[in-house]
Amino acid sequence: MEWDYQIVTSQGQLIATVSKEVFHLTDTYVLDIILPQNAIYVLMIVLAIDAEKCSRQN
Repeated sequence: MEWDYQIVTSQGQLIATVSKEVFHLTDTYVLDIILPQNAIYVLMIVLAIDAEKCSRQN
């Protein structure tokens, strides 16, 4: 699906997997982050992707 994706390095190493839970009244995401120190970067990427998708729908 468009809401399920992986974030990887340029060398192909997995940084995080992201999925959206569909049976909620609000947008709910599951972030599986490999290294805790990458959490803020993954969150910023997910928020940027979500903002772009929301602006595309308006």
